Amino acid sequence: MTTLIDELLAEQSKLQTPVAKFSEKHRPAPDLEPQYRSLIPLTKPATGEQYAFEVSLDRCTGCKACVSACASLNGLDDGETWRDVGTLLGGEAAPSYQQTITSACHHCEDPGCMDGCPVGAYEKEEDTGIVRHLDDQCIGCSYCILKCPYDVPKYSKTRGIVRKCDMCHQRLAEGEAPACVQACPTEAIRIVKHKTIDNRDSADISLFKSSLFSTASSIPDSKITLPSTRYVGRKPPLTAHAADREKLSPEHAHWPLVFMLVLTQAGLGLAGSASLQSDFLVSRNALFLTICSVVLFNFGMIAATLHLGQPLKAWRFFLGLRTSWLSREILAFSVVAPLPLVLLGMRLVPDFPFKDIILLLTTLSAIPAAMAAIFTSVMIYQDTKRVSWRFYLTSTRFYGSFLAFLLIGLTVGNPSFGIFAAMAIIFKLLPEARVLKSAGSEDAAWDADLHSARLQLSPLRKILNARVILAFVAAFAALVSPWLALPVLLGAEILERQLFFQSCHAPKMPGHFG
Repeated sequence: MTTLIDELLAEQSKLQTPVAKFSEKHRPAPDLEPQYRSLIPLTKPATGEQYAFEVSLDRCTGCKACVSACASLNGLDDGETWRDVGTLLGGEAAPSYQQTITSACHHCEDPGCMDGCPVGAYEKEEDTGIVRHLDDQCIGCSYCILKCPYDVPKYSKTRGIVRKCDMCHQRLAEGEAPACVQACPTEAIRIVKHKTIDNRDSADISLFKSSLFSTASSIPDSKITLPSTRYVGRKPPLTAHAADREKLSPEHAHWPLVFMLVLTQAGLGLAGSASLQSDFLVSRNALFLTICSVVLFNFGMIAATLHLGQPLKAWRFFLGLRTSWLSREILAFSVVAPLPLVLLGMRLVPDFPFKDIILLLTTLSAIPAAMAAIFTSVMIYQDTKRVSWRFYLTSTRFYGSFLAFLLIGLTVGNPSFGIFAAMAIIFKLLPEARVLKSAGSEDAAWDADLHSARLQLSPLRKILNARVILAFVAAFAALVSPWLALPVLLGAEILERQLFFQSCHAPKMPGHFG
């Protein structure tokens, strides 16, 4: 006999819930394959082509569905994003212009991240043009972040490495659209086949072409890395700029690099002054200078390792010697590192055959080798193509520090050098002051120097004041006592190098108002 409960259960099994009805309707094509297949090429790129993102500016609404889908599919950490959404604003010519813009890795034809990596942790696929990051190769030096003009690579603190968008290459290989493409509700993002620079049609439309943006715009120059992303739709006005261009937010201080640069340059300067002492083997001043140079230089080298997320993998730096200035810096400082120790050893060990020859070669090579090593440091930052780190300013800062400590060291043995040490310390302030002059007018057109000056005069003003005061105190102390001037000058140079990093204008894709 059928009970009431049996009848109710039978009736419930035949009910069509909304979810069941939706599933039944879409059962023939649950993944909407025909729709998504129209957003990716059906064939691989031919010779002279590569995959690229194409973004329709007219369709992008800034909903950030692409950002959420990318983070979900790739399992990104909290706060880690491989795709960003920003805003462009118009200027006086178009005060009402506003446009959201989504961006990820541009898979550049000449990727700066790959050229700058010291351990070969990047590769550009020959058949697709996708620039991939090899997580297991990365040492977490973050130099690729400085090299990329679009702020694409992101450092993961939990993993100690850098990661970035790889265009969901596994999905593309299986004929599936990347997560951001598939998630966009307005189909503003798609994958296209992009002609490389040697095969590009002059009618190709790209956001990065100089014809779309004025040179005063904060949009990075496409000539640096040749990005492949295409932005189509209505052309932005020439006055368009990033909504967050005026935001005065100091950059990362990179404290390990601050101490590395200051201490190594100070150590090499003191070693050079010790090598110039005519009575090196008997002078107490030369001995003290050599000890100081060994201590400072080696503390600087130790500080450099603290900047690496995976320092035990740094031995593979030679893989990037062909293209990376960071690899060349590691090699140069590895060659220079024994020189202060050899100078100290010459004072401590008894006489032995060829001691005079070794001492002569060491003293003759101390200053040239130091200058060559510092040159690689200059080129590391100049090669990022950041305006604030151009060759003139960076070389003046780095070689100025070396010269100041060299002259302080010479003052120890000959007080008459004190005036030259004081002059070197003061003259080193002049290029920094020239940058600050650009902030004199409120109506001045925006540029990287103006941004850097306003950072130093507003959120970083206390640091700037302390740096200038300590520099003048060090210059006065150099006329009185070089041993008193030495620690004061170290403090001034550390603050100067903090400003070097924190007031630098870092180019990137447009951000939001906040």
